[in-house]
Amino acid sequence: MGYLDYCSNCGARNETRVLEGRSRRVCPQCDTIHYENPRPAATVVAVRDEQLLLVKRAVPPAEGEWCLPGGFMELRESAAEAARRELREETGLDAPDLTFLAFCPTPGGIRGDLLVFAFVSEAFTGQLVPGDDARDARFFPLADLPPVAFRCHRELIHSYRGSPLKSAHPVPAPTVGEKRP
Repeated sequence: MGYLDYCSNCGARNETRVLEGRSRRVCPQCDTIHYENPRPAATVVAVRDEQLLLVKRAVPPAEGEWCLPGGFMELRESAAEAARRELREETGLDAPDLTFLAFCPTPGGIRGDLLVFAFVSEAFTGQLVPGDDARDARFFPLADLPPVAFRCHRELIHSYRGSPLKSAHPVPAPTVGEKRP
């Protein structure tokens, strides 16, 4: 997270204090503690006929390198909804059913600390077309993948290879008009 010079509550200049065993930015005027938490992101391990879908990034970080399709969660969006949206934006594919695979904490990345939620999909609709911040999108044999840019994505692929997904719980797509609590 970025350095917090000013309080988002009252606008006073923050100071650094040790609270709860950590160095934190605190407002001396209104005593607001500015916690710095990881940013949630979501990705899809999309597999078809023993082939894994990867996208080639069109933007930094890792521009020109291969990774799983994914990105940041939006406000009032579940991790599964974010994963579906990112898959659609970056590849043109829709995943009606996702199965939760794992989460991967990624401390100290270029965009701050992340917490990446990964889902698996083995069935898709739509046409594979790179979009959004993907320059290319294609399926690669699981046994012959190109180098994958992000450590977290490599770990998630490794988790998929060793996971008994038969015992996992699918996360169905929301129905049209479904409201969230």
